[in-house]
Amino acid sequence: MRKAFTIVLMVILAVLPLMANGNSEKAVVEQAEPTSIKVWVSSGSEDGVYKKVFDNLEASLGITVVDEYYPKDELDQKLQVSPIVGDTPDLIVCDYLMVPSYYEAGLIKSIEDHISDSLKEDLIPSVVTETSYDGHTISIAQFDAGMGLWANKQMLIDAGVRIPTSYKDAWTKEEFEDALKKLKANGVEYPLYIRQNKAASLYFQYMPFIASFNGEYMNEDGTVTGAINGEGTLAAFEYLSWMVKEGYINGKCDYENGFYERKESALALLGHWKYSDHVNFLGDDAIIIPCPDMGNGVFTCSGSTVWAMTSAVDKNNSENLVWKVMEGALSEENIRIVTDFNGAIPSRKTVMDGVDNLKEDGRLYLYREQLEAGISVLRPLTPAHMTIYAEMQNAYKDVIGGADPKSVLDEAAKAIDEVILDNGWNR
Repeated sequence: MRKAFTIVLMVILAVLPLMANGNSEKAVVEQAEPTSIKVWVSSGSEDGVYKKVFDNLEASLGITVVDEYYPKDELDQKLQVSPIVGDTPDLIVCDYLMVPSYYEAGLIKSIEDHISDSLKEDLIPSVVTETSYDGHTISIAQFDAGMGLWANKQMLIDAGVRIPTSYKDAWTKEEFEDALKKLKANGVEYPLYIRQNKAASLYFQYMPFIASFNGEYMNEDGTVTGAINGEGTLAAFEYLSWMVKEGYINGKCDYENGFYERKESALALLGHWKYSDHVNFLGDDAIIIPCPDMGNGVFTCSGSTVWAMTSAVDKNNSENLVWKVMEGALSEENIRIVTDFNGAIPSRKTVMDGVDNLKEDGRLYLYREQLEAGISVLRPLTPAHMTIYAEMQNAYKDVIGGADPKSVLDEAAKAIDEVILDNGWNR
């Protein structure tokens, strides 16, 4: 296990000699609570809306938020060296899977002394799971992911393809393949877009297929050999390879707009984060349908961006202020600023109930239905996340590029387990 380090709060006592009637008194000058905090954010499509949230929090709390944005890999590298450099932020906003390793290293503080029972009870179950680690609440989330297949409704109609409206009537494997075949025959150049131009995201997005092939990423003991390269996961990767070879997926795609703007695809294996682009370009033709049942049930996946307090708050005397910011981020207004933009599922039940898109017959109702049905799978919550993330990015990229799935997954499993065992992250 990564050796923990501790950031110790240095309290400076200043003794002032006060002379009165020949007597001296000593007074302790306490460090004042700051009026500004530093936040590092994992950069993405929501950068602009986070700036709006921070503006709101600055106005409501009368503080200054110094927010900086970095790509995920760069953020991880900066955080690992920040205790040495001395620039650790007070708060981070990042993928929930990045947090366990920081917690193990002593960089993240538990927030159990701050979060109320009533607030916890208002959080949807999947959010409670993803913000907990080792029996502690270590972060908060404004939303959870919605995941499925975005579809161009008119393209499906024109090709004579049945449109599922619930996970309960999802396509079978045979129906899915028939849909791809019909779409291709009807002039849709590449029926399915999977964000193959950003292979790292497939570690998340392809999980419904892996689960439906009865595959998984990690064993119960915290290792991956036999899971990542096991029978079910291998079958899912072989299927991915088959779809590329059949021309259903453009393996050489290096752009983001194949589905919603170029309209060369009728289906997109994407989650809530492209909501605005899909709706702005496709209007009412932008619909969501469940991922197909590949033989072992229908699945979605969940997991989101979280807000975590760092142990730098001890040194900066900013713990209470950072919690006020985190608590403020969970207000209905600030949750809606983000979810109205990205189409995600609000983390609080009371907020979710007020969103028209999440009511029955709403455009995004499938997301809610799937989460409430308990058919969501999570990526492994492990300190080895960044190792798995990096290896799977390469695995997806290589298989889409034509490499043999078994060889790729065997190599990935070996590389990941070496790191897990070296660090004692297995159980």
